[in-house]
Amino acid sequence: MLSKSKAVNRFYRSEAWKQARLQKIVAANGRCEKCGGVGVDVHHIIHITPENVTDPDITLNPKNLILLCKDCHNAEHERFKKGNAPKFDSEGNLIPY
Repeated sequence: MLSKSKAVNRFYRSEAWKQARLQKIVAANGRCEKCGGVGVDVHHIIHITPENVTDPDITLNPKNLILLCKDCHNAEHERFKKGNAPKFDSEGNLIPY
């Protein structure tokens, strides 16, 4: 898997993102907006790319954000589909895919 660009990584460490993320969590009452479970990940509906990372209508717009639980976030990114199941080492630690 390719690593994210430095600009995208920098965005996710920014105060602006931290504030937008917190506002989304509060607005959703901490609940996954798909299943109602405990929300932990604020997901961008239109994904962040190196090309759009400087566009606040994409990166910080509450209408482009959704609070998801881990399972719904993994499903959104099609992680852990058949043939792409999580793998663990001999000590039970998750091996990054």
